[in-house]
Amino acid sequence: MNEKIKSLYLSYLEKNISKPDEEYLILWLKRNPDYVKEFNEIRRLWSLANTSGKINNILVEKEWNLFSQMVEKEKSAQIRPQNNLMYWLPRMAATFLLGMIISAAIAYAVFNTENSNVVYQEINTPAGAQSKIALPDGSTVWLNAESRLRYSNQFGKKQREIFLTGEAFFEVAKNKEKMFVVQASDLSIKAYGTSFNVKSYPEENTVETTLVEGRIGVKKAGLKKDKSNEIMLEPNQRVVYYKTSANVAAPEKEDIENEMITANSKKENKQPTYMISKGIDPSPFTSWKEGTLLISSETLANLAIKLERKYDVKIQFKNEALKKIKFSGPLQNETVEQAIEAISIAAQIDYEINDRNILFKGIKTNK
Repeated sequence: MNEKIKSLYLSYLEKNISKPDEEYLILWLKRNPDYVKEFNEIRRLWSLANTSGKINNILVEKEWNLFSQMVEKEKSAQIRPQNNLMYWLPRMAATFLLGMIISAAIAYAVFNTENSNVVYQEINTPAGAQSKIALPDGSTVWLNAESRLRYSNQFGKKQREIFLTGEAFFEVAKNKEKMFVVQASDLSIKAYGTSFNVKSYPEENTVETTLVEGRIGVKKAGLKKDKSNEIMLEPNQRVVYYKTSANVAAPEKEDIENEMITANSKKENKQPTYMISKGIDPSPFTSWKEGTLLISSETLANLAIKLERKYDVKIQFKNEALKKIKFSGPLQNETVEQAIEAISIAAQIDYEINDRNILFKGIKTNK
């Protein structure tokens, strides 16, 4: 391990690392996975020490030296030549499920709540990343890009409570004595030994839950603990809650396909607060955890958001009309360049890529 990597990691721990240096460090870890476990251990020690207010430079330097000596004995990792380093690595999507575990570990943090003994563990995944997390109760969580998962050291004592921002897929270990609850935006989702997906990005107007196996109960925060206020979902069902400030149109007929839709509205002609889809294929809503996007009659505007998260890019439109074009089909192991080119061919859209910035310019014209 060279001095540059050591310096970058210490800067990361101290939270004063620059964006380019952070990207270099993450890329180095992806290329040298043998160091990840040791990096995580140093991160854990740093976080715990910081939580208890006992951190000091001498201790950090000592721990770092011990760490460096230990990993150097196991293996001497070499950095590949960086002269022609490209952001778009071939088959990038295929490496996500491995690389994302690394990204999540780097983003791991521990917080000590003021005036209490409650300690929170938080796991973050940046854009272009995913992570797979094993919870203390044996449950497994896949955390999508730009998402955050948080739970306390009280997890599993009385109940199993998780706080989610973003998107995650849960495989919940059965335990009838201790309820598994996901708090997402203003929804509370109770799981009864099950597999389900939750999507709750703060910048989006909806909170979505899709059930694959088992049974879940969904309730809006602030409502009384009454069965009438809880929506029970069965396998192959999905509920979409509209946030208070949302201005969301009802789904178009071609979007519904063979699904049975039940909408809730207190008054006629008023926007529903939630919509339930029954008899759906859950794959389009859960395939992201396998590194695949299954697109079904989705507008380019919505697809662009998913691509931004998947590939850590910024997509803009020169022509707003392009946002309404709809696409269907899978995106699997394509690089972002291949994905954008596929979109361009399908809809004859002209585009340009400049580093991480993608611009959809307009419909191609025959010259």
